[in-house]
Amino acid sequence: MDAFNWKKDLQRDGPRVVFSGQPFAMHCHHYNINLQRTLEDTLGEEGVALLFRSAEEASFANFQYLLGQYGRLRTEKSKFEMASILFQNCGMGIIYFQQVDENGGVLVSPASHHVTGWLAKHGRRDTPGCHFTRGWIAGALEAIFGKSPGYYTVRETACKMARDPDCVFEVRPAG
Repeated sequence: MDAFNWKKDLQRDGPRVVFSGQPFAMHCHHYNINLQRTLEDTLGEEGVALLFRSAEEASFANFQYLLGQYGRLRTEKSKFEMASILFQNCGMGIIYFQQVDENGGVLVSPASHHVTGWLAKHGRRDTPGCHFTRGWIAGALEAIFGKSPGYYTVRETACKMARDPDCVFEVRPAG
């Protein structure tokens, strides 16, 4: 496969959504935000870490697979574009890879499924809350740069859940 063909690659297999042959789970904001709130309220930082790691591992596995399927995506720019398109087409929002390379960088999200869901259900937060997106970013970048899960840390420095203009994520190697 050389180019994205969304009509072919994003399909249904009975009740399942399949992307490039891999099952893909999607949930509404009620499910996602209730899961996040439950993890935060019952497990605290451990719950936040669980959400981050789960998103990181799933994102990493999916991106590794997709990069293998789309061999013509050789440049970092084309891989970032694929990641942005995937983020948006899967209903997660909009994300821009600003100044990102193997050593880390900055990503900006002006719109997010998780932000919209949180604000609709719970209103403004006092702390950043895009834990899933942080994990998704880490996993995607680890696959793009050929690193193992856990290689990157992602810190949210601004969050629309706290009424900042955009969600801003700083990525650094964990070591």
